[in-house]
Amino acid sequence: MRRVVGALTRLPDLQAALEALILFLVVVAAGVWAVYAGVLQHHPMSSPRDMFVLSLSAFIVPSLGEEVVFRSWVGKGAPMAAVLSLAAYVAWHPLQAVAGLPFGRPEFLDPRVLALIAVLGLACTISRIRSGSIWPAVIIHWGIVVVWKALYAG
Repeated sequence: MRRVVGALTRLPDLQAALEALILFLVVVAAGVWAVYAGVLQHHPMSSPRDMFVLSLSAFIVPSLGEEVVFRSWVGKGAPMAAVLSLAAYVAWHPLQAVAGLPFGRPEFLDPRVLALIAVLGLACTISRIRSGSIWPAVIIHWGIVVVWKALYAG
């Protein structure tokens, strides 16, 4: 529990913020590849109101919620915990789709989309371990979800 509280209360320093930006751009690059490979189809949101609601709600669910559940307890010197955390995070997505959960999406069953989810999870895991804070991972996760839903799941 102490590790979770520490992850939530510790703010990242400038180096961690810059590393998070680089990791975010790596995930964006994977997304660009997915567009050119035909994995993601362009279906933008048309409503500015929907975009605003998405931006606010995506911060809590899935970004903060999933990062607390899957990464807040992971720390330096615990590679097995990091691997288990990443595997559970990736597995969570098709489980949502199969179980018909509110945020489950049919594309979560596509192995190519799961590869993108794994890239996002890896970026968030690295950010969490390197910074000691959950917040860079939350921001990376939030930014990717907003971009994905705004441009490809509208």
